[in-house]
Amino acid sequence: MFQTDGKMDDNRFFINESINDRGIFKAVYMAGHSGAGKSYTLDRIKSGSIEPRIVNVDRYIEYFGKDYEPEYYDKSKLLLKKQLALYIDSVLPLAIDVTAATPNSVVRRYGILEFFGYDQAMVFVNCSLETALERAEKRERKVAPEVVRSYYEEVKRLKGYLKQKFSPFIEVNNDVGELTDEVVIKAFNKMESFYNSPIRNKLGQESVTIMRENKWKYLSDGVYTRKEIENMSSMWYY
Repeated sequence: MFQTDGKMDDNRFFINESINDRGIFKAVYMAGHSGAGKSYTLDRIKSGSIEPRIVNVDRYIEYFGKDYEPEYYDKSKLLLKKQLALYIDSVLPLAIDVTAATPNSVVRRYGILEFFGYDQAMVFVNCSLETALERAEKRERKVAPEVVRSYYEEVKRLKGYLKQKFSPFIEVNNDVGELTDEVVIKAFNKMESFYNSPIRNKLGQESVTIMRENKWKYLSDGVYTRKEIENMSSMWYY
């Protein structure tokens, strides 16, 4: 998939999407505190006609079968950044799993995708602190209660800012018994509408025009250099 020198591989044929597919230049952030159930909620509400690529470092850590040990965490972040560069190069729809407890990270990532022309929405998953603590305790990879409490308060404090930053901003309640079929269908329809809506970002609009005129499939065919895509993606994590 990737060259050992860390550069993007020329053999990108395994990505079949094209500039004419739906969902291009669209990214949805799954945000909330630890234990809110973001991944579970995403599985229930993600668009049926479009399969977004999941951006979540936990998937790589689980692949290694290790906890958050520095060696494997750093390796997982490196792999995620390389994969993200390929996704962006192919203008694929994205679903990004974040806690939203660190505003600098959210703003930085928003800026990276905005630079490449992406429209960005957020699904904000709520649950009570008590439920979050219970779920954290049951997880195989434990999160200390004080960490859960800290993230809970910080995310709650930032919610107003996130509402202004992302459009649409979709709130989903995932406390015990609250993620009903009605709630799922409502959120599903909003995500479906976002992924299928016309691109709003002017940079994305311009890139689509240029790529279609030249019959380019990738941003690196001429809109950006591969080095630019790699460098910007490398800033996903500091």
